[in-house]
Amino acid sequence: MYKFVREPLHEVAARHIRDMIVKGELAPGARLHEQSLSELIGISRTPIREAIRALAAEGLVRLLPNKGAIVHDMSVEEVLDAFRVIGVLDSLAGELAIANMTPADLADLEALHEKMKVRFEARDLFGYFKANQDIHHRLLQMAASPALERQLKSLNARVRPFRYSVNIERESWERSMRDHENIMALLRERDGPGLAQVLRDHLPSKADVVRHAFAAASGLKKPPGLRRR
Repeated sequence: MYKFVREPLHEVAARHIRDMIVKGELAPGARLHEQSLSELIGISRTPIREAIRALAAEGLVRLLPNKGAIVHDMSVEEVLDAFRVIGVLDSLAGELAIANMTPADLADLEALHEKMKVRFEARDLFGYFKANQDIHHRLLQMAASPALERQLKSLNARVRPFRYSVNIERESWERSMRDHENIMALLRERDGPGLAQVLRDHLPSKADVVRHAFAAASGLKKPPGLRRR
């Protein structure tokens, strides 16, 4: 008999708020109002408050002394710098993952890749993004390096909205999908150096998209997740 385990309310609230931040419904620099979020999500203020603290620990939210909390904001230089560092760390994760990879691991990645491809073909950007993140998380698990995992999780949490928004442009999204087709081919071939190079360039290659989005950001027309400082 299966035992039903109810998800804690603060985790439900954190998931909702996190998704809103990633999709740009709560823009960088926006103040988080507990009462408004409570009414929107349908959860009391105490779990909302706990969720905000959890998101602050992730790096998505910034707590202000005696002033509540705001969505973490970053300048274009900070985003590009983070993308470069993530690229280097991702390349190491890829090499370690291939060194440790079992047939079952590869089968898991094939299934995740197929799920992501279906979302791409359906033009479901958020579904694609979540499947994409599952693939990178699985590679990190396979790398089996706690130190590397801590660093990448911290950096990725802060730039998650920006990683989502760079694929709003059709050409950038298609480029990401091509990269992932290449990633799977290299995994099948167990080509560690080749995979490391693709992963190193995967995010930094979006620098032109990030700069364009920041330059174009203004008023209500700013792209989700991207904001001029």
